[in-house]
Amino acid sequence: MKKALILSGGGARGAFQVGVWKYLREINWTPELICGTSIGAINAAAIGSGMSVERLAELWRTHNRSGIYRLKTLPFLKSALRGKPLKSLLDTAPLRAMLTRNLNLEALRQSPIEIIISAVHLATGRLHLYNQAVIEIDHLMASCAMPILFPWQPIGGELHWDGGVMANSPLFIALEKKVAEIIVVLLSPVGHRPLPPPASLREGLERVFEHFLIGSYQATMPVFNGQEGTGTHPQPKISVVAPPHMLGFASLLNFSARQVNRLISAGYHNARRQLAQKG
Repeated sequence: MKKALILSGGGARGAFQVGVWKYLREINWTPELICGTSIGAINAAAIGSGMSVERLAELWRTHNRSGIYRLKTLPFLKSALRGKPLKSLLDTAPLRAMLTRNLNLEALRQSPIEIIISAVHLATGRLHLYNQAVIEIDHLMASCAMPILFPWQPIGGELHWDGGVMANSPLFIALEKKVAEIIVVLLSPVGHRPLPPPASLREGLERVFEHFLIGSYQATMPVFNGQEGTGTHPQPKISVVAPPHMLGFASLLNFSARQVNRLISAGYHNARRQLAQKG
């Protein structure tokens, strides 16, 4: 297998991945494998189903917050303050309806690109992987079920939630398959370039959160850093595309057309610049 694309989780920041994919389409860079977590799983499934980049961008631009989730503040507060069974803060029924309307699962089954997504088994904490032969809407909803904010989701009667809890950037899948060329799309500059110390409590909390998200990626990379590889297993070429600046907590749930357009543009221009520098 020659090429793989890794799509990280990051909620509404996933619009950045659409811009990256637009650039990759322009240069005719086509992966044989796409691995996605959380919102990256949704984008991966859309690409695998044959959805054009124009259609994918249109879906992002035309589904604002109300088309993705609804607030359930009162049930959430009751569960939190009265010791009742946990209720999520957000209802993701609109997201499920949107995916059901727009994602062609039969086309996904026939995808020439291998699509692999992840979710975490709630009871055991184990990371589960699924490919396009089995992916249903339930798997996608589970992969992007951000803990506490979104409700956990059953797959085959077993509860799961966001794959980002264990592997927000599932690079390890491509490495295990010994892919020769890998492009990783991060949704934060953390892990891509050095950053100055946080200047406030808010920035400090954001940095801790981003370190949590980048953990699986950083844990995988040292295994290959500094190795020349062998004739049988040469070191893969790994390129990274990431936003140049911190996006903040609010960006995770901001599905406004303004942010979507800004991130699609940023994804496109950063891919062109960062991949050219890597090359």
